[in-house]
Amino acid sequence: MRSGASELLSGFLAVSAAATLVACTASGTQASQPSPAPTATAAPMPSEAVPCQDRFIAEIDWGTDPAAPNTAYIALTNTGDAACSLSGFPSDSAFLSASGPVETVGYDLEGAPTADAYGRAGDVVTVDPGERAFIWARIAQTADRAGDDPCELPVAAIGVTLVLPGASEPVVAPADVEVCVDTDADDLQVGPVDSEPRPASVDG
Repeated sequence: MRSGASELLSGFLAVSAAATLVACTASGTQASQPSPAPTATAAPMPSEAVPCQDRFIAEIDWGTDPAAPNTAYIALTNTGDAACSLSGFPSDSAFLSASGPVETVGYDLEGAPTADAYGRAGDVVTVDPGERAFIWARIAQTADRAGDDPCELPVAAIGVTLVLPGASEPVVAPADVEVCVDTDADDLQVGPVDSEPRPASVDG
């Protein structure tokens, strides 16, 4: 009898131990579950490069020919750190007043009239850093008008605004001039970009 009871007790203890082992293993399995993988973040898109044609500054060099007092050259200096090419005419050329572009008789949606008497509009002008290119311009000032032809609508201009070929924004050449908005299209006329200051019109 004692031997049977001992065997019964031993079997009961073995079953209890096995159940405890299964419970511990299940508990350990739940505790060791892997954590969720981190969510990938999209890399920021690089910003668009600024065209080299936007790195020019402009100033007006007045001509020295007494026979063409309205002749000027818009000098364009490359302020970038690499050579930049320009070719053709500027667009949206206009006198600039304190309130915006001055719409003279010759001004339209394309800007001031152009001149290319010597066929240079197709030339490519490469400008090194710190060097200059030029745009011939006719800038008619009221001071140059004949005494018997007074200006009826004078406007004070603070510069000439224009968009260079290939540029995304205008550049302004400062000037302190008075222009007339009641005259013909010759108030402002521009030539193509040139490698040197020389006329683009047979009139100077």
